[in-house]
Amino acid sequence: MFWLLLATGLLLFAIVTIPEGARRSRALAQDLERARRITAGLESTNEMLTQRERALRGDPFFTEAVLRTKLKYTRPGEQEIRTGLPAGAALVETPIVASFVPGGAEEKKLPTRVADWALFAASVLLVAGAFILFDHPSTTESRFRAAGARE
Repeated sequence: MFWLLLATGLLLFAIVTIPEGARRSRALAQDLERARRITAGLESTNEMLTQRERALRGDPFFTEAVLRTKLKYTRPGEQEIRTGLPAGAALVETPIVASFVPGGAEEKKLPTRVADWALFAASVLLVAGAFILFDHPSTTESRFRAAGARE
């Protein structure tokens, strides 16, 4: 009977805790994967911006492309012809990288939380009951008998 109460209490405890832990673990794994993708995007954007900074400091052709694209610069005697996207737009535009906001685990509804707490309380009572009902404390009388039998 002790083992039945103990096993039932532990089973109820597992029913309450394992699915919730697995659900939370899955949500955290998805958040981690999304954060890694965003981090990779930010690293590539950072590398691209570093290369552009170096080009702006030392490459007059890139500087001219930026001036023509961003500030609509034309040399004296040139005429600007608009054809949709400027030719150097891909060179000077900064790509947009999604920001990271952790996805919260969906909140359980009140009846589900009450049921979980009831199962948890039942599991605690079963395990405690197993130990309380089947505990045989040694009394002083039985200790004296045991001591007398040893002599």
